[in-house]
Amino acid sequence: MTIRELAAELEVSHSFVGKVEQGERRLDVMEFVSYCRALGISDQEGMKAVYGAKN
Repeated sequence: MTIRELAAELEVSHSFVGKVEQGERRLDVMEFVSYCRALGISDQEGMKAVYGAKN
């Protein structure tokens, strides 16, 4: 998925997604959940991707 495709799915600008991807902007909890859903993953999978699978 491209930045522009993700931005369209989230109904935000592509620059918003670019800043998130580059670490210039952080997501709040609801934005994170929406981001994960737009990528087709659960929020739990997203957390594992961000923080690693720690048991």
